[in-house]
Amino acid sequence: MLDQNPQILYVDDDPGQLTAFKAAFRRDAKVFVAQSAEAGLLVLQKEAIDIIITDQRMPGINGVDFLESIVGEYPDLIKILITGYSDMKDVVDAINKGKIYCYLNKPWDEQELRVIIRNAFEMACTRRLLKERNIQLQKTNNELEKFVYSASHDLRAPLMSIKGIINFSKTQPHNHPEDFLGMIEKSIDRLDVFVGNIINYYQNVKYEIRPSILDFDKIIRETWASFDYFQDKNKIELKYNIEQAEIFSTDEFRFQVILNNLLLNAIKYQNKNRSDQFVSIDLKVGHEHATLSIEDSGIGIETEHLDKIFDMFYRATQEKPGSGLGLYIAKEAVEKIGGEIEVSSVIGQGTKFKIVIPNQA
Repeated sequence: MLDQNPQILYVDDDPGQLTAFKAAFRRDAKVFVAQSAEAGLLVLQKEAIDIIITDQRMPGINGVDFLESIVGEYPDLIKILITGYSDMKDVVDAINKGKIYCYLNKPWDEQELRVIIRNAFEMACTRRLLKERNIQLQKTNNELEKFVYSASHDLRAPLMSIKGIINFSKTQPHNHPEDFLGMIEKSIDRLDVFVGNIINYYQNVKYEIRPSILDFDKIIRETWASFDYFQDKNKIELKYNIEQAEIFSTDEFRFQVILNNLLLNAIKYQNKNRSDQFVSIDLKVGHEHATLSIEDSGIGIETEHLDKIFDMFYRATQEKPGSGLGLYIAKEAVEKIGGEIEVSSVIGQGTKFKIVIPNQA
């Protein structure tokens, strides 16, 4: 953050002061100026201002009252007051009401103000970073709480199922042990998917982004082949089209995580009543970004669930087994590489995911 220039708003009814400030700091900051509090408020509403500097004596509303009026809406804004006379009441009011960072006497000294702005920007960056870390910490705590709750079911349920099958098999003639082995295999597959999701989640959170040039055709074919163990997968037709005129670079691990989870979702939730079951992949690769669309002939998702399917452990249906982690991890991986994901669905007809990923080549 500190390697960027701050965005500063200077509010003063004196045009000469605005011109002088802009001339002095135009190379060190992106400077915005306003001749009144009202004009300054309009700038705040349009621009991401880091530091606001305002004169105390202005017609209409003075500096202290202006700063006080924006405290609630812009709590992280660094505020500096410039006073043209030694009035301690204004200074005290500015500190108590306007929550100012510091005040200066007018006329301001350029070198002194330059040091103040640099220190103020460091504080603004520190506040922003701390706020982001707190948000991430809260998110991590919420995810951990959900994980502990869900793990008690999604990890133990397959194990309890296996244990139950074993106990049941002891009471039955062993003429057809393959029946019990098949049931055990299904439970192990469920457990394997859940453990795989946990590993992918951890790696997505911890691993650094490592862009590399992708061979999309190879990745799609290998990912699709990895689902050969799924029952009835051979009934699903894979259609895929790649339009690529540019080399494309992004984090291959995360792209594979995205593709794997979306294809797995498409296979699991196929509409078995349809004779034309399919998964369609359309990939358009450009200089700036790639657009990946994955459409299936599945059972579809109710509209009321569409804005929740990317939540951790959320399941839109109980008809199929699943942990509710796959789509959450896919969205996290998309955002990690700077992309966006959206979904549309029609009940009984299928679901379509659209992912846009920036090209880091």
